[in-house]
Amino acid sequence: MATAQERIVLISGGAGGAGLAIVQIFAEQGDRVFVIDRAVAEHRVTELGLHQVSFIAADVFDESQVEATIKQVLDAAGRVDVLVNVVGGYAAGQPIHELETATWENMLELNLRATFLLAKHAARPMIAQRWGRIINFAARAGRTTDATTGGYAVAKAGVLALTEVQSKELLPYHITVNAILPSIIDTPANRASMPNAHFDRWPQPVEVARVIRFLASDDAVLISGAGIPVYGQG
Repeated sequence: MATAQERIVLISGGAGGAGLAIVQIFAEQGDRVFVIDRAVAEHRVTELGLHQVSFIAADVFDESQVEATIKQVLDAAGRVDVLVNVVGGYAAGQPIHELETATWENMLELNLRATFLLAKHAARPMIAQRWGRIINFAARAGRTTDATTGGYAVAKAGVLALTEVQSKELLPYHITVNAILPSIIDTPANRASMPNAHFDRWPQPVEVARVIRFLASDDAVLISGAGIPVYGQG
């Protein structure tokens, strides 16, 4: 079992508003963090003064690149202890009978394919070391759906199903798999897209990051297969 000071943490989409808070909370407790994103953005971490963070530019929708990324982390750090799947995207506004097939497919790729690929390949070294934590980003829409959110809601429901299935598969190896279900996280991008919303009701990125940190800890050893709401008042 890895101690908190020794953990190797992989975070997909860690350069965004929510992702960066997760990177920061793990790095500040002494973990070594690898951020997987399409673009390398070390300046975001440099501005925060975090030195134990590495960026890997990779397309997390391409299985060969995901596999190569896991190998790169293993070569550099020798193990994979925690995976946080942040990558995702949102599109809504069309009822199912008007929904563009391209939008439907894009939602499945953004929100489900990358989560599947990273969880698949990160699980393998975790199985070998017989310890690990996988935390996926689902969403409230994956459990409580609204009209015109078809592609997004179905993809996030798929993340919940993936979480439950893999949690059962990995239980014998002391690996937990859980998902968080945010509502709308208070990020600059979300504020810009919804300027008239009640921002004070949204959960802060650091609050969501604290829940993820707990799920990655030894204290959460009994929790696996869960979908945990992080709605705030929003």
